[in-house]
Amino acid sequence: AYTQPALFAIEYALCQLWQSWGIKPDILMGHSVGEYVAACIAGIFSLEDGLKLIAHRGRLMQQLPSGGQMVVVRAAEAEIKSIIAPDSEQVAIAAINGPENVVISGATPEIAEIVSLLTAKGIKTTTLKVSHGFHSPLMQEMLNSFETQARQISYHAPEIPIISNVTGERAAPSIATAEYWVNHVIKPVRFADSIKTLETEDYGIFIEIGPKPILLGMGSQCVGENKYLWLASLREEVGAWEQMLCSLGKLYVQGVDIDWLGFEGDDRRNKVVLPTYPFQRQSYWIESLEISKPIVIDYYDELINFEKEDEEIILNYAPLPQIIPGFSWLIEISEKKHDNLLKIAQQEIRRIAYEKIDFNCCKKVLDFGCGHGTDLIDLAKNHENMKLCGYTISKEQVELAHKKINRLNLQDRVQIFNRNSSHDEFPDNYDMIYGFEVACHVKNKEGLFTNIGNHLNQDGHLVLSDFISSGSFSIDYDAHSSYLIPKKEWLNLLSNNNLQIVDYVDISQEIANWLYDPNFENNLEYVCKKFNFSENTKVGFKSYDNLYKMLRRGLVSYVILSAKKQNNLPVNEIYQWNQEKLNAPLYYSDVSLQQLFYGVEWQYQIPKDKYLIKKSIPATEQGTWLIFSDLGGVGLQLRKIIEESGDRCVMIFPGKTYKKQGKESWEINPSKQDDFEFLCQEIVATNSDSWKGIVHLWSLESCPSVELTTSSLEQAQRLGCGSVLHLTQVLVKNFKSISPQLWLITRGSQPVISQTKELAVAQTPLWGLGKVISLEYPQLWGGLIDLDPKISENQAEMLWQNITGTQQEAQIAFRSGKTYVARLVKKLLPKFQPVSFDVEGTYLITGGLGSLGLQAAQWLVSQQAKYLVLMSRSKPNELAQATISKLEERGTKIIVAEADVSKKEDLVRVMEQMKKSMPPLKGVIHAAGVVKVQPFEEIKLNHLEAILRPKVIGGWLLHQLTQDQEVDFFVNFSSIAAVWGSVDQAHYAAANHFLDGLSHYRQAIGLPSNSINWGPWAGGGMADTERLNWLSKIGIKSLAPEKGIAALSELLATNNPQTVVADIDWALFKQFYEVEQKRLFLEKIDSYSKTENVERVSEQTSEIMKKLNEAQKNKRQQVLSYYLQIEIGKLLGFSHSLLPELDLGLFDMGMNSLSLVELRNLLNYSLNCSISTATLFDISSIQELSKYLIKKLFSEEQESEDKFDKIQNEHLPNIGNLEYKEKINDEIAEELEKIQILIQE
Repeated sequence: AYTQPALFAIEYALCQLWQSWGIKPDILMGHSVGEYVAACIAGIFSLEDGLKLIAHRGRLMQQLPSGGQMVVVRAAEAEIKSIIAPDSEQVAIAAINGPENVVISGATPEIAEIVSLLTAKGIKTTTLKVSHGFHSPLMQEMLNSFETQARQISYHAPEIPIISNVTGERAAPSIATAEYWVNHVIKPVRFADSIKTLETEDYGIFIEIGPKPILLGMGSQCVGENKYLWLASLREEVGAWEQMLCSLGKLYVQGVDIDWLGFEGDDRRNKVVLPTYPFQRQSYWIESLEISKPIVIDYYDELINFEKEDEEIILNYAPLPQIIPGFSWLIEISEKKHDNLLKIAQQEIRRIAYEKIDFNCCKKVLDFGCGHGTDLIDLAKNHENMKLCGYTISKEQVELAHKKINRLNLQDRVQIFNRNSSHDEFPDNYDMIYGFEVACHVKNKEGLFTNIGNHLNQDGHLVLSDFISSGSFSIDYDAHSSYLIPKKEWLNLLSNNNLQIVDYVDISQEIANWLYDPNFENNLEYVCKKFNFSENTKVGFKSYDNLYKMLRRGLVSYVILSAKKQNNLPVNEIYQWNQEKLNAPLYYSDVSLQQLFYGVEWQYQIPKDKYLIKKSIPATEQGTWLIFSDLGGVGLQLRKIIEESGDRCVMIFPGKTYKKQGKESWEINPSKQDDFEFLCQEIVATNSDSWKGIVHLWSLESCPSVELTTSSLEQAQRLGCGSVLHLTQVLVKNFKSISPQLWLITRGSQPVISQTKELAVAQTPLWGLGKVISLEYPQLWGGLIDLDPKISENQAEMLWQNITGTQQEAQIAFRSGKTYVARLVKKLLPKFQPVSFDVEGTYLITGGLGSLGLQAAQWLVSQQAKYLVLMSRSKPNELAQATISKLEERGTKIIVAEADVSKKEDLVRVMEQMKKSMPPLKGVIHAAGVVKVQPFEEIKLNHLEAILRPKVIGGWLLHQLTQDQEVDFFVNFSSIAAVWGSVDQAHYAAANHFLDGLSHYRQAIGLPSNSINWGPWAGGGMADTERLNWLSKIGIKSLAPEKGIAALSELLATNNPQTVVADIDWALFKQFYEVEQKRLFLEKIDSYSKTENVERVSEQTSEIMKKLNEAQKNKRQQVLSYYLQIEIGKLLGFSHSLLPELDLGLFDMGMNSLSLVELRNLLNYSLNCSISTATLFDISSIQELSKYLIKKLFSEEQESEDKFDKIQNEHLPNIGNLEYKEKINDEIAEELEKIQILIQE
């Protein structure tokens, strides 16, 4: 009776305390009793009424008969519902706290029976210590009395949004009724659904109000990607004041406004006398909440809370790509869970392995090394027509597998036996037999393959993924039960059993990249101690490290193989075929679409100082800035800052005619190039040497996206792209030597923070145009900056500091007072539910008669689409008509609509025609576009508008006319030209950049959208043969149409708004892309490139090692000492101007045990040497550390030199002897050669 009011009191008090500090909730959510407090804070009822209600609730529950029980069950809600259904009058689900965290509640006898049943099925349960069975039928007895009290309460509509426990969604008006709170007593708490609702609404910071942070842990398990901030109010093991301040500090770091007067309360503060000497200003920059994470693929069923039976499980899995060099996969296992990436590697192996398998024809399937049955169960769940069988030599695995099979009610279709596949006959004949990393552990491979050959049906498939010996001999390792045979033995085993290879894919490089861990031994010790692993598990981990070493040295390969049973072919013919396949393997890049996927990521840039360091300009050197000013005030603010710095500022405003407004102010027409010529002649050309920079702000005048019309969109392009086109051409013509830096400014045009509803799509084309200017006129280029759409204060100051700073960034955005920069990164796309194609739905393709449009049409028909509209400005040519006829022969109804997508009347006409004669629209592919190769200086305004129109105006019209229709997908065919620019295609890059922005905007407002930045397609597409050849020479390869279509299919199964799909040789392309200057946009591609070749990862020396090798011997310690000063300074948070002293003790300068571990990891990776933390503890200073490292790094070289000296000293007395001299010269030459080899290595 006291517990519930007490909880209410402490939670209400905590809420009031937080609010007194200025922390106001945007939305509220409670858990059971906690919802009463949430309702009170939301204003649904008063504090007095809330206390009455909760006290009465507690008292009534206390009066109920004892005998109830509550149990946590580790299973999904749907499964538990069916299990407790027979006892529904006594037992119910009380709470759904996570995906597999359900609480059942009810009468003790029935609960006990259910727990016994769950235990038999292998489902874990935990009994809770409670007085009654809350939220169950046992509460029924108190409802009438509680309702009487609830009807005496005054209810009001919530003033703050609140999530309902009963529905898991935003509360309906019924929450302000007595009926709701009566139902609340007996209904389950839908906590997991509530968290999911908050996740979908983009809430990022969660504060738990309660005596213990129990809900934080449960909440974090409910979200797909744990990128949120979870803050506790109180913790048992931490003082209350300490915990509250810790959470308050984290809120402050994230930019939450604190009411400091409220925080201080009645406490008195006294003034102190400040010292008169200057402050030593240093900045301590805080990383933002969204920190980019390395892409790491885990390969375990369960990473955390291992139980004994799981030790076998972890050894059944092998990894696939991708890591970042120096990153330990072992440490990742112990520290984090990647729920959204679990098993992706194994799924990728199976995708490749199963690619040629028609599962509709597979009625019977056998896994000859099934482990605990994971693959069999997955196949059974996805293919109801299959009967499956598995062999394993482990009794424990059989027991575990049976538990899983019984729990899922699959025992009638899945059987697992404790048998040996190389000795025990398979019980039936099968359409598919497979084994993932099993054959390498079978010693009697002849017995295994004979068994397979005897029991695989004609045309049945064998599927394997395994390690094989790369040499001519077998590699046997009895300690790990590994028996790797060479290709020639595989050739005989396959051919002699009439197994003809279908696919043979070598993924050795990817497996080795993943397994690379430069600090394996130390990490292994750490992980094994943390989880108290057995020796058996430790041996398993070590075997992976051994496999990495063998893969790196080329001793073994990891392959995926599929073969078909061909009883009708002679063995010698199969042998010849298999020999050719084994000698010419495919590689992962040949079969994986993931290799083609990239994305643009906005990454928080940690500032080097309070502002970026300003360029060193002498005080006497004044210059002039040309500001193409907006009318909203940013230009005027910038002018004030510039003039205060001592420079001159000329303001240019958009208008209808050319006229001078004042001494330093002009008005010009953005559409008239002559106006820009006049302006240049009047104010620029005469003082060209003093011009420092040009800032273009006219794009800030464009309409918000919600108000955008085709007319205002066209006006925005003239104001943005049109004016910059004219301006750039005039600058290039008039500035032959010294060029002012051109900065193009937008506001809210870039999707820096996902789901930005304020995205200014009208401004996005300017970024595409700017990227091409940077390529064609690097001497003129400053950069692109996107201002914060929500904040107007200090924008001009941040803008000024960036355009005058020494940084090399050229794509910058400001958000919430922070600076972000654009980077191209590899994209690992999680799969979502595949798009289903409705046979009673219509699919529209603009540009439908072009090469890409027709490819898309054929793909849609292959996906069972029956109604297509192909829209084009022209009639179909002979080839297009032939393609259409073939599709119509397959029963597809096709309308060829002759219309211009950029003309509203045309598009409306097509839509009306579709409504009259076709089913509802279900999908849109916008592939219309015009491409033209044209140097920047030759582009006229009408050329620009012609290229922009189909993609910009057409894209926006499609969006407007379809946004009220329930389409399943809306795909924009964009181009890589929009991502990093394309020489001679400025207008095309601008047009495609709009499509990317449109896609982000649509997703932000809740509409489906994908924008695909295609690389060039072979056999058609937008690029001609000459252009394709040129692109190939700079490293941009053409995509085969079948790969492009496969990528399209894959991307539609994701919710990713923008993806780059291109086959790039980065080593070659970067040479071209960065020929004029370093471009940081591709900076992150370097780190990924390093993982693409194991030899480079392990043996390529780092930058510091290059410097050390190139330095003179007596200068090496000096070079290394400086490097250590910088890196240790970074670890300690020093600014660049403050380097730690060489002779100061490491601990004296602020190092601790944690930072020593960080230093050790850094040195192990960057210097490619092993140094222990214990060694660092014993080293007193940077000076001593550099001496130690030089000795360690160059010990072999020193030994050779010492040996050389010894030879000279021993034989110096005989140096006058000519015969002896000849012998000595030979010995010296031999030693010099050894030294040279060592240095090169």
